[in-house]
Amino acid sequence: MSEKNEYKGSFLTDFYIEFLGSLVPGLFAIILSLVVLTLSLFVLCRSLHPDSVIVTFPIAINFGFGAYGLTGGILVAAYVLDSIFYRQDPKIPDWKSASRVYRNVTPLERQRLAVQPTSAVPEGCDKIYPNDVQFPYFFLHEYLMGRGLDHLAKWIPWQGKEPNSWKYRTKMFINLLKIRLQFFVPERCKDIIRNEAHVRLATSVWYATKWLMGVCTLGLIMLLVSAICRTVLVVGFDYLLFAAIVINFFILFLAVFVKWQVENFIHYLRVREIVYVLETAHVASLNGINIHPEDFDGKSNKNRDSDNTVRNDLA
Repeated sequence: MSEKNEYKGSFLTDFYIEFLGSLVPGLFAIILSLVVLTLSLFVLCRSLHPDSVIVTFPIAINFGFGAYGLTGGILVAAYVLDSIFYRQDPKIPDWKSASRVYRNVTPLERQRLAVQPTSAVPEGCDKIYPNDVQFPYFFLHEYLMGRGLDHLAKWIPWQGKEPNSWKYRTKMFINLLKIRLQFFVPERCKDIIRNEAHVRLATSVWYATKWLMGVCTLGLIMLLVSAICRTVLVVGFDYLLFAAIVINFFILFLAVFVKWQVENFIHYLRVREIVYVLETAHVASLNGINIHPEDFDGKSNKNRDSDNTVRNDLA
């Protein structure tokens, strides 16, 4: 691959990941938040004034930026907001997702999952804790073996059922494989990049929905104060207040529904990402590309250090 094509591919890769992971969920959060807060604040201010019955909702608000300036401001705010979202730890939504999977399968099937209670070794435990969902997973070897992927399980130097091997598990295991694959076979990393973008998107959406739930709660509190004030100061049914409450509840239920759906599949996305990386590395090694898997095996590193020590002593 030429240097020009490599730069172009890197730019498109970064844009794809950043667009999915940073802009789309940010727009989702910022636009709905503006709707909730603007409507709730307007209704509250309207209710605090005795003559508010004659006040109408503004059709257009001019901030002096123009259409392009306002659009650009919203895009920048959305990007900044979701940059905070997708840099949050995906372990929390992954933990909720993996816990749901663990609860909904049979005891026999649980032994084949990538996430199992680490406290179940050696004693039994029936609950998933956040520590059990550390990436890459403690029981990844058992997961691959249980699905007949023995050739991929050989790449994993630790096993969930052998606590003594946990010291070889590292959070950088998958990242190091990605770096080497991007260096040796960048043309084969398209699906890996897509999977990473999907995980970031799901993580960002999950945190965006939590943000929206908080905003909707604040909006409902403001509307509750508005309802109390309207009851005291004005007699009669307030259609705008009723509409604002309905909109707030609708957006709140939407956020809860989306959050629930993300928890249904985000664990599967993270497992799929691992499988894609391992399979790509395995196929690359079959085609004569040495990924040097021994570098990821702490036991091999320990043996090499011992050999070097012996050579130094002999010297």
